[in-house]
Amino acid sequence: MRFQFDQLSGTERYHLITQTITPRPIAWILTKNSNATFNLAPFSYFAPLSSDPALLVVSIGNKDQDTKKDTKENLLREEECVVHIPSGELVEAVNQSAMNLGSGESEVSHMNLALAEFTQSLPRVKEAKVALHCRLFDRHQLGNSNFDSLYLEILDLYISDDIANEEESRVTVDHKELNPLGRLGGNHYSLLGETLTLKRPN
Repeated sequence: MRFQFDQLSGTERYHLITQTITPRPIAWILTKNSNATFNLAPFSYFAPLSSDPALLVVSIGNKDQDTKKDTKENLLREEECVVHIPSGELVEAVNQSAMNLGSGESEVSHMNLALAEFTQSLPRVKEAKVALHCRLFDRHQLGNSNFDSLYLEILDLYISDDIANEEESRVTVDHKELNPLGRLGGNHYSLLGETLTLKRPN
């Protein structure tokens, strides 16, 4: 089967993209609401971009044509967030945090998630093994869509001690212990499963 994207609607393109570009890492993003509560939501249009500067990108749409998603609204106002890389053990919480709550309502409070101190203004989800404190670096609106690419600069990185080792001044993360949760199409997620180790050619 072949699909000409100029003949498809945005929704049709979305369903094809999310079922073929897989698995996608999940950015579980915590931001501060205008009422000082915390919003938490997952996004899988997400990737690292560079290490100098240390940049990530996440693409976030709107709730509807005229209403930004809370994460986007909060990021544009506060210009900072905490991006978590959720483990497979957190799949239920990640899925629940995608619920539609009223503006300013907190998924963290709704799910009774434990938080830990992280930055002066933002906590991190205590059970998440990786958390990155980021500030908004740049923003690009994507064509005529309601999606924005939000470029995030990493300022501070937390890695749980039980998945990190340091040898000869180099930190290695145990990917099996991290067990990063991946996003597939529809209602499907992926777990790490079998991995391969191959030496890069010279």
